[in-house]
Amino acid sequence: MDRQFLAEHDVALPGEYNSAESQKRLSFFVNCGKSLPGYEIEIRDVNDRVLPQRHCGKLFVRGPSVMQGYFGDNGSTREVLSEDGWLNTGDLVYRVGDTLVIAGRVKDMIIINGRNIWPQDLEFLAERQPEIRNACAVSVPGKNGTELAVLLIECRNNNPDVRDNLAKHLYGLVHKEIGIECKVELVPRNSIPRTTSGKLARSAMRTEYLNRIAAPTEG
Repeated sequence: MDRQFLAEHDVALPGEYNSAESQKRLSFFVNCGKSLPGYEIEIRDVNDRVLPQRHCGKLFVRGPSVMQGYFGDNGSTREVLSEDGWLNTGDLVYRVGDTLVIAGRVKDMIIINGRNIWPQDLEFLAERQPEIRNACAVSVPGKNGTELAVLLIECRNNNPDVRDNLAKHLYGLVHKEIGIECKVELVPRNSIPRTTSGKLARSAMRTEYLNRIAAPTEG
């Protein structure tokens, strides 16, 4: 998909793949196929209006295996489950014909100057570098109520000069290809958490980072 158009308009349009330059504008997602029989699917915007084809929004589902709620937590249940059984999955998706494409998670989205930045795009840029083992992109509070993108990376090389040059290179690469300012920070090996299914635990990484920068330094 055309990454810039998706970021600016929340609409997934096929991008050009005929040159190295055009490929830099692309984001890649997996078509997850049709919904199972007996299930209803809606893709909604922030005002809960149902969206048309290729418009990216929140995925709501209703069907026989949808949960009845969080045990002992009515507040959390009301946040995601309507009285008529619609579950807000927290996924960002768009529809192509009668199939669904999952583009990410609402809570992981990085919003910079009104643009939706997919963390996967930042992580993909980082992981193309041979020195990098893992990468995790998150957003944190910036100045004047804005958001700041932070790219946390695990580096294979322990040489301080190599690591410093890598951080500078990634900062420039993100600015050139994504068009945003992004703080790049190197973290120790195996410090980027993952879920039990192997997915990046971006929320946990964001919390760890905020706790670390808020902690008082030892004198």
